[in-house]
Amino acid sequence: MMKKLNATYKGVVTGVLMIVFSLLFFYVLKFPVNGKNQIVILVLFIAGVLWSLLSFKRNAAATAGFKDYFSEGFKTFIVVALLMAIYTFVFYNLNMQILENTIQENNILVLKQGDHTPAEIEANSEKLRSIFMPMMLAINTLKYLLLGALVSAVAAGFLTPQKKVQ
Repeated sequence: MMKKLNATYKGVVTGVLMIVFSLLFFYVLKFPVNGKNQIVILVLFIAGVLWSLLSFKRNAAATAGFKDYFSEGFKTFIVVALLMAIYTFVFYNLNMQILENTIQENNILVLKQGDHTPAEIEANSEKLRSIFMPMMLAINTLKYLLLGALVSAVAAGFLTPQKKVQ
């Protein structure tokens, strides 16, 4: 008999699936890092949070309130956010060509403007190089935290049993 997965393990399962799909899209299917394929990753994330909340509803006491549902969603999306932050750090460190391509594209745009010296362009490239990893980690972590909180709050609102008015 299979043991029921708690919200934290559902977060691990969801995060691992998201990482596997991200790797498949990039390395096997050669999709761009920030292409439309990211919609699939976000759908997996939302599905994982909803999976956790719907499972909780099946097993929850009738007195479970919004706070209980949101807490269950939180336990799931916080684990996913952590896994995706680790993945982001490792992925971009193993694929420095993404940073270099971003810098090249930025340099081309700056050159087209025509109002920057080569020294300024090089300084800009170094600045971009120094902020790239913190920026990618912040963007991805915030994205999953905000989306997870939103999905958990909306779903908790729908799933919380309504009190009957007499």
